[in-house]
Amino acid sequence: MRKVLGVLAVLALLGVSAASLTGCGFAPLYAKTGLTASLSQVAIEVPQTRTGYFLEQDLRNGLGGDESAPKSFLLTIGMKERHYGVGYKVDDTSTRSEITSSVVYTLKDMSTGKVLYTNRFSETVTYDTSRSPFTGVISQQNAQQRIATAISQQIQHDLALYFHGDMLPTVAPADAAAADAAVSAMSSDTETSAASQ
Repeated sequence: MRKVLGVLAVLALLGVSAASLTGCGFAPLYAKTGLTASLSQVAIEVPQTRTGYFLEQDLRNGLGGDESAPKSFLLTIGMKERHYGVGYKVDDTSTRSEITSSVVYTLKDMSTGKVLYTNRFSETVTYDTSRSPFTGVISQQNAQQRIATAISQQIQHDLALYFHGDMLPTVAPADAAAADAAVSAMSSDTETSAASQ
């Protein structure tokens, strides 16, 4: 009986806390009317690499919407991916590798071409290497899938904040031009880097 009363007390406290937060103007991010519709109107352009493929799939699943429907916004992403050996045996062979991906992206209004938002960040993952070529390829592919998921989550978070109205930056023309140039440079660099893997 005491356990039941304790659970009821906790539930009541949580109810009061939620009501207090709502009264203070707090609302869950995705409770914003029209937010889901805005996210589903974003077209996606990513580098044509293995990591880019995983990133595109994760973003499409996260943003939702009908791919064949008209889009109002264009999300263009550039990535510079680098692979490093980070763990070595006494014979100087690598035991672990690291993938670091530098990311820059722009969100544009498709009707005007204006850059609405831009951001830069980086993500890093590590994975075990192997003398077996097959095992090594699978391990690297898994790491690229993990880093793509992390990048996707960061971008989805940023876009949700933007469309929610909590982040309304003004992008200066010079910054927009610099972001466009960086996206183009990183995209071509990623393709070259990936081709050498």
